[in-house]
Amino acid sequence: MLLRKARSLYDKLETVFDKDGKEISFLFFFRVAISLVALIEIASLLVDLPSFFSLADTLIPQELMYLESGDFRYLHPFYGFLDANGLTSIFYRVAVPIYMVALLFLLLGTFTRFAASIALILQLIIFRSFAPFNYGYDFFLTMSLFYCLVFPVGKYFSIDSKILNRSKEVDLNYRRVLQLHLAIAYFFSGIAKGLDAGWWNGNSVWKALASVDNSFYSFPPLVLTVVGIGTVLLELSYPFLVYKKATRKYALAAIILMHSSIAVMMGLYAFSAIMIVWNVAAFGNLAIINKTSDVETV
Repeated sequence: MLLRKARSLYDKLETVFDKDGKEISFLFFFRVAISLVALIEIASLLVDLPSFFSLADTLIPQELMYLESGDFRYLHPFYGFLDANGLTSIFYRVAVPIYMVALLFLLLGTFTRFAASIALILQLIIFRSFAPFNYGYDFFLTMSLFYCLVFPVGKYFSIDSKILNRSKEVDLNYRRVLQLHLAIAYFFSGIAKGLDAGWWNGNSVWKALASVDNSFYSFPPLVLTVVGIGTVLLELSYPFLVYKKATRKYALAAIILMHSSIAVMMGLYAFSAIMIVWNVAAFGNLAIINKTSDVETV
C-alpha cells in the first residue's frame, strides 16, 4: 500500500517535468543570454578589477577581503597553495582572461560542459575572493553557470552539435526547473519584504534609492509607499500569476518593468539583466527560436 502511494506520488511528480516542446528554444536562449550578460559584466569591470584582485594594485588587502567570505575555508588553502609555489601573481594575471575565454566557449557551445565548469569555478574563486562587494547578481550568475553545467545547453545551435554525433533528444523539461526556482525565490522574497514594515510605508524603497548617488530618492512619499507595497504584492503573487496562462504575460511584463526600474534608478544593470534573462527564459514565449528550432528536431 505504502509502496503504491509512493509510486503514485513519483508519477505525479514526474509529470511536472514532462517535455512541453519548448526545450530547444529554452536551452539555446539560456546558454547564449547568460554567456553574453557575464561577458559584458566582466568586460565592464576590467579597468577596476585589479583594484580588488591583484597584488600590486589592490586598494584593500585582498587577504582581508576573502577573510570575510563564506568560502574562506576553501579560499585560504587555495591561496596558500599559490603562495607556497610562487604562483599567486601568475594566477592573478591569467584568471580573468581564462574566465572570459570559458564564457566565450560557452556562448559558442564549444566543449560546453567543460567551458561551463571552468567558468563556474573561476567565477566562484574570483568573486568570492572579495565577498563584501558581492550582491544578488554574483549569486544568480553562480546558479546560472551551474545550470549551464548540468543542463544540456550545448545540444542545439552550437559547435558541439556540429562536431559531436550525439542524440538530439532531451529527456526532461529543464525549463520547469528554472520556473520552480523563480517561483520559490520571488515568493519567499515577498514574504521577507512583507515582514518588514519599511516596505509598507516606503522607507525601504527610499533607503535603497538614497544609497545610490541619484535624485530618485526625492520622489513623494506616497509614490514610494505605492512602489513598496506593489513590490511586495507582485513578488508574493508572482508564482500564482505566472501559473495561469491568462495572467502570465502580465506578470512577466510587471516583473521585467520592476527589474528595468531597478537598473535605471539604482544602476544595478547586471543584476537586472540576469533576472530579466531568467524570467524570459522561464516564462517567455521565445516564438522566433521555436520556429527556427523545428529544423533541429527533424
